[in-house]
Amino acid sequence: MPGDAVSHAKLQLKTIIEPYLSSDEIREVMDASDFADAAHAGVTRKSGEPYILHPIAVACLLAHMRMDADTLMAALLHDVIEDTPITKEEITERYNPTVAHLVDGVTKLTSSSDKQFNKAASFRKFLQATLQDPRVIIIKLSDRYHNMTTLEALRPDKRKRIAQETFDIYVPMARLVGMNEMADWLENLCYQNLDLDMYATIQQALTETKPKRCEYQTIWEQRLNQILQEHHIEGRVKKKNNNTELLRHFVKNELDLHQLTHSHAFEIILKTVQDCDDLVKLLAQNFSIISYTDHIRKPMPGGNQALLLRLKGEKTYLSVTIQTELMRKAARFGVVLGEAAPQACRSAIQASLHNLNDLIDEECAKTTFSDLLDYLHQEKIIAYTPHGHVHELPRGATAVDFAYAASLFLGNHAVGCKIDGEQKPLSTAVTNGQVVEVITDVLATPNPDWLSFVNTQKARRAIQNILREQDYDEQILIGQQALNRALKSYHKSIQELSDNDWQCLLLWHHLPDKEAIFEQIAVGDLLPQLVANKLLNLTDQIVLESDSLIQGTEGVEVKYGHCCNPVFGDPILGHLTRRGLIVHRTQCQNLLHEQRQHPESIMPLLWQSSNHEGIRFHAYLQIDGNLDDEESSQAIYQARKDNAGVESVIHENEKTYFNIVVTDRNHIAQIIRDLRMTLNFPRITRLHMPLATHQSAKVS
Repeated sequence: MPGDAVSHAKLQLKTIIEPYLSSDEIREVMDASDFADAAHAGVTRKSGEPYILHPIAVACLLAHMRMDADTLMAALLHDVIEDTPITKEEITERYNPTVAHLVDGVTKLTSSSDKQFNKAASFRKFLQATLQDPRVIIIKLSDRYHNMTTLEALRPDKRKRIAQETFDIYVPMARLVGMNEMADWLENLCYQNLDLDMYATIQQALTETKPKRCEYQTIWEQRLNQILQEHHIEGRVKKKNNNTELLRHFVKNELDLHQLTHSHAFEIILKTVQDCDDLVKLLAQNFSIISYTDHIRKPMPGGNQALLLRLKGEKTYLSVTIQTELMRKAARFGVVLGEAAPQACRSAIQASLHNLNDLIDEECAKTTFSDLLDYLHQEKIIAYTPHGHVHELPRGATAVDFAYAASLFLGNHAVGCKIDGEQKPLSTAVTNGQVVEVITDVLATPNPDWLSFVNTQKARRAIQNILREQDYDEQILIGQQALNRALKSYHKSIQELSDNDWQCLLLWHHLPDKEAIFEQIAVGDLLPQLVANKLLNLTDQIVLESDSLIQGTEGVEVKYGHCCNPVFGDPILGHLTRRGLIVHRTQCQNLLHEQRQHPESIMPLLWQSSNHEGIRFHAYLQIDGNLDDEESSQAIYQARKDNAGVESVIHENEKTYFNIVVTDRNHIAQIIRDLRMTLNFPRITRLHMPLATHQSAKVS
């Protein structure tokens, strides 16, 4: 009977909270459960069960985390404002303002008929409430988790939509606040609902190899315990359920089925950081270490601290996480621990929330839902001030980005920097764990040149705001100086430019005079490096055509690097040379070398959003395994079915190489997914360049 199920659920909740809440708090929580039950009376879920079972289940999840009474009451009431006539004011009057704030924070907005607008506005409201009280996100994630466990009652298309939204928003949000255990649960459920065939294939492979895997796990466990005992290190070795991690690597095409079924994971929990360091040395003496990362001294975004190793055995691989008990707890629960979390964890989470605050600040009203998603999915690093303050930045951010992340004062008056104690240019990219000291001069102002290398919107907006506030004469002078610096890298100066050069420049941007060019440079509307490059090509009498694919490159000769073969949608950077602007993928090794030597010649680029239709790009794929004729034919057929051209197929060294013709980065991802499914999930890697030394077998 439905009533029995509800009574049982309430009793279960009471049983969980009795050991840690006071009698008054228990009474309030149970009153909230009765109040919510009455509010949702007669309402059922798609499964047919009483609706109240959902908020009670969410409260039970939170109770297992030992959350306080206000959080539990808010969980029980989290849908009443949205779905019933009860108002925020009534909740305030019956309970307290804190509970009302938490409930309101997770309540969606429905003021507009535009669903996308409501979605963006609701997300912004939820973030603002989280910044005021992190318990909002803890409730929201628990709510989403329980919803994800009950998707079977929904239509397949709705299940997939909710799973994609969860993967795009709530999984990265959980990691951002250090709730990695919750993130793993959610991520696993997403894979089940987004690609059931692939998920079933992986589960079948894991099931079929389980006896052998257990055998190897036992061997690994015995060897690790033996090392601890022999060297009198107090701790415990724990098998780690790394299924979600394996799924993630498999979905991201970083593992094939063989590697997946031969990979194991253990956690080693020790007393002290010194014990952790000592054990790493012992493991290096006993095993072949494939990789080692110290995230104790350099925590990951979200505050996760651990020493991570990958070891190679005779037939299997082992991932080892070494940390103290508190670090392990913080890595699982993050923000849930509150003040009980290690300082490194709390600082990293605060840095992430601070960045979110910048994104949704009223002054940044242009921030879109896509911008928020981009931020959530960016690879991030953590860097420190000399005083130990933590700042989170996107990978590739420079010292200027760091300065603006720290404060507007540091950014606006920066004249130099030291990274890990060494003097570096402000254009230097910061890496994870580095200490950045920003050197300032109160008389200094932002340099227009900075706009060619800053990586964050916060820095870009702040620089342009300051540049636009300067008076006209100062702008003209700053523009002249910036252009002269850019020309200097080509061993030229403004004084050497002819009247014809200036006339061509004015026609290029339809400007009335030189001063207008200087003004546009000074306020950030024109990059001095691009103007210098344009002038260089003019003096060489090169006739240039506009490249409509890249934003802001009108009239500049644009070429694409053959060393990395960028495709529409790839993250890209530009290298300014005497031959024009060369477009590279951001991780191109040639570009990284040039960036270290001449950072002033590198600039961020963006693709035009909709100008690539009908344009095709070459891409090169490596398939692990020497495909036979039938498999090669299947692969060619599948690629052509995905509307890709197949230029050549090469077989060499137990690998198969495909040269394909595609429209964009998403097209490549789709082809790789379909080829993996067709060929029983081998690892398929996109190469940076073709195999120039190989003779290709042309496809008819």
